[in-house]
Amino acid sequence: MDKIKADPLALNAVICAVLKGPSTTPDDFKRATLVDSFSMIYQKFPDWAEPTPGDFSVLGMLENMHTLHFPNNPGRAPIQVDDFSFLARCKRLKRLDVARTNFSDCSILLQLPFMSYVHLPPREQLTHLEVLDKLPWRRRVDFLPPPPAPVLPKPKPEPSEMARAIVEEIKRRTAMDCYKLTIRPESQPGLFDSKFGGFPYWDPALPYPVDSTGEKLVLLAQINFDQFPADAPLPQGGMLQFFVAQDECFGLDRVDGCRVVYHESIDPSVTADRLKPLGIPTHADVELFPVVEERAVTLERTTACMGPADERFDDVFAQALQQVTGRAPEPGTACWSALEDGDSSYIVETLATDGHHLLGYPYFTQEDPREGLYKTLLFQMDSDDGILWGDAGVGNFFIDLEKLKQRDFSDVFYTWDCC
Repeated sequence: MDKIKADPLALNAVICAVLKGPSTTPDDFKRATLVDSFSMIYQKFPDWAEPTPGDFSVLGMLENMHTLHFPNNPGRAPIQVDDFSFLARCKRLKRLDVARTNFSDCSILLQLPFMSYVHLPPREQLTHLEVLDKLPWRRRVDFLPPPPAPVLPKPKPEPSEMARAIVEEIKRRTAMDCYKLTIRPESQPGLFDSKFGGFPYWDPALPYPVDSTGEKLVLLAQINFDQFPADAPLPQGGMLQFFVAQDECFGLDRVDGCRVVYHESIDPSVTADRLKPLGIPTHADVELFPVVEERAVTLERTTACMGPADERFDDVFAQALQQVTGRAPEPGTACWSALEDGDSSYIVETLATDGHHLLGYPYFTQEDPREGLYKTLLFQMDSDDGILWGDAGVGNFFIDLEKLKQRDFSDVFYTWDCC
């Protein structure tokens, strides 16, 4: 016997209707009267069936079927049927629901003499609607309402020329080189690679960083400047690493809660096996840590401009406003009050400073905690793919510029916040 072609959903509906499970054979088809289960359950096809997506003709072999309901769940994608002509063979059919399918040709309904109810797709999808007027009076027809028109987002108001000019002036005043860090989830970083989290490179001759209790710190990030050369004031080679404590606040507000370590040169003979005796923990060993999954990163030089999160921004904004308009802000008034509707959003979005980077300007979910100190951003790690600071927060490391030039990382201000 030739195999019966059947879409997997159609076959499942038949098997469920026959109530004999996977042992169903075509001889059992006459048992099916109510067909309404189109969920994929049986992964293995019977020997007599051939999986053929879109082919629902097997339903036309159910000679005693009186009810056929395709799924009518609004959250489910419409079922696609290649050919509904099988319905003409379902002479005992009384109730039919094809509302959430690709059914279109109403003329086939004239071939179903016992039909008393049919649920159809929206009128806009149907052809030969005129045949519905020829159906006997006892037949009831319902239509699925057309989908609601999509609610289009309101267009953003165009920024004023003044706002555009202020942004350009702020860019002119604050532009500086920085290095964008891009996560590469498809790459598996090694011991020497630039990365977030994972097992760190370390010089075995050096004491591994610990907090005041002797607990080892965990690698947050390491940047290999031999892989990605940078210009001053960053190192032009070697490895820069950031470590934080294992506590639930990731070492925040603790003098011993973080360490920044710079290796002027990298020893290529070091191996992970050689470092194992040090008992170095990683993000995977800590119950709660900003790095959820180790991620390889790359560096790319770009240009950064100061954004509204920086504590110095209001002063820079006031200077730019005066340069553009020729007038200083009114005493006691916020600089932003001079802006028109939509200008504030434009400035915030255009001068955004979120993301991962070395140098540049910081982003905070709350407010800038520096109070005039540590004016140079060394490293920012934002919440991202495999990275989570509390409730989608951001972490920052700041340093004095002269100490950065001297490669003195003993005095670094580390902070993170979240919404």
